[in-house]
Amino acid sequence: MFSGTFFCVILETMQRELGSERRETVWSLSSAPIFSVNCTKEIFDNRKIERIYDNIKRGIIHMKVAVTGSLKAGENAPIIYRGDFKSIFPMMREDGFGAVELHLRDSREIDRKKLDNELKKNSLTLTSIGTGGAYGTWHLNIADHDKDIRKKAIECLKEHMITASPYEGVIIIGSMQGRFKDAGSPEEFVNNVEESLDILDRMAQEYGVYIGYELMNHYESDFLFRIEDGIRFLNEHSYKRTGIHIDTVHMNVDESDMGAAIRKAGKLINHIHIADNDRYYPGHGHINFREIIQALKDIEYDGTLALEIFSKPEARLCARKSREYLRFILEEVYGREKGQKIC
Repeated sequence: MFSGTFFCVILETMQRELGSERRETVWSLSSAPIFSVNCTKEIFDNRKIERIYDNIKRGIIHMKVAVTGSLKAGENAPIIYRGDFKSIFPMMREDGFGAVELHLRDSREIDRKKLDNELKKNSLTLTSIGTGGAYGTWHLNIADHDKDIRKKAIECLKEHMITASPYEGVIIIGSMQGRFKDAGSPEEFVNNVEESLDILDRMAQEYGVYIGYELMNHYESDFLFRIEDGIRFLNEHSYKRTGIHIDTVHMNVDESDMGAAIRKAGKLINHIHIADNDRYYPGHGHINFREIIQALKDIEYDGTLALEIFSKPEARLCARKSREYLRFILEEVYGREKGQKIC
């Protein structure tokens, strides 16, 4: 596809593209090489090369805004678009979005080839997969006292990894963390979570995806409420593909200073759910999104802002209001040109 060598500006965020085994190589975008960078020994497929090259042309702006979609979400679930891929993907594109977070109970319920075709047809990319439906429907969780339940939960998450692999997406572990009552004791809960994450993190390396361990507020979770808790937990382990997944609604409950908390976590944050304090579209409530976006800029966050919001009074209206408000904030923080590229 590309002849010769090509040059790129390497940022810290490119480490995720380049992997761990590296050798010195000269890349250039012109006939004259400028500097050497570390390049992985693996041979990139065309899709990955195209995406890296596109990022270079766009000024290496990785952060994007994604909308949520689901085949079978309940009426009160914080999902915007509901329906089959053929129905909802064109609407997402028409409403101005280029990325989607799918909420799936089990990836074995979908046709992955059809998913890929519909994504390509509508110029969308899959950024992440929400997995909470498996806990709500089958009570699958990674902390359960029952080893068979933990095994089934890991297998379910593995299938999601296979689905997200072509897009290097994030697999969210939120409700599938389980609760203390699912394990025999708080101590067993922590041990089971650690054991499961060890397995899942190795799987994530194998499939080239990431795990976003969601920090949920103390009303909805028994473990790791605040960002500082997540930092401590990750620093106690040597996970390669597991990061902190934050949610502005949960942060609004347990964080006294959202911006400071985000800056403290820095590169440990690998995914974000964004909604106002009432779980409606950004701008509907009182969260200071300017502070949050500024903090994300300060830490050079390069992941996704996924809109996990209620679809009331009407789904597409909520999607458009979200995009309009976020673009306004992003342009203020990043400048007009960069803000419009993100959203």
